[in-house]
Amino acid sequence: MVKRRAPLSTSKIVNVSPSAMPSTVAKAMQIDFNLEVTAYLSSVEYGPHELFLRGVVFGDRERRFDDGDPIRTSNIVTYEELLGYVIARTLNSTYVVCDWAADGARGGSKAQH
Repeated sequence: MVKRRAPLSTSKIVNVSPSAMPSTVAKAMQIDFNLEVTAYLSSVEYGPHELFLRGVVFGDRERRFDDGDPIRTSNIVTYEELLGYVIARTLNSTYVVCDWAADGARGGSKAQH
């Protein structure tokens, strides 16, 4: 898979094969959230009383992970809903949750966090 990355100062990051990226991620990447998004997460899940998210990462502007890598975030310190997406923030990163792994993967409510 060939990736082209923009300079780190921009929010439009990666061009990848459309077949490799979920449509929910591609759609979210087109939105201007007016904040510095660190990465986009797909197939996100968490369990009761967990303070982190697990999912598949795309568009990591820090280049720590390749598109499609499974990750576990650091502890989430805040959540907010913005333009229909959950924005999860750690101390140093901001993630856009593009889709959830399955019904109930949210452990009932984001209010638990």
